[in-house]
Amino acid sequence: PSDDLLLYFQQDVVLQNHWRVNGKHYAQTSELWLQRFDANIDAIRVILRGTYGEADATRWEAYWRTFYMSCAELWGYNDGNEWFVSHYLFKNRRQN
Repeated sequence: PSDDLLLYFQQDVVLQNHWRVNGKHYAQTSELWLQRFDANIDAIRVILRGTYGEADATRWEAYWRTFYMSCAELWGYNDGNEWFVSHYLFKNRRQN
């Protein structure tokens, strides 16, 4: 979603702070998730078979690996300055 999307939904909450973080760290996190995924692949395959079934487990393994790799590449593009992660601190509107 766009960086300002959550600003349009302040009926129950009020924005107190909003900041953006370069995507470089998210890229590094995605790379580490992929490494952990690969390091634990035997246990993960059991989970994938239980979740998606024997026939689709290999396909979903490829989907998850592709997800981690694509996140790492996209978030890391242009040294993390192309896309960013938005953070928001909201307060409950009903609180004093």
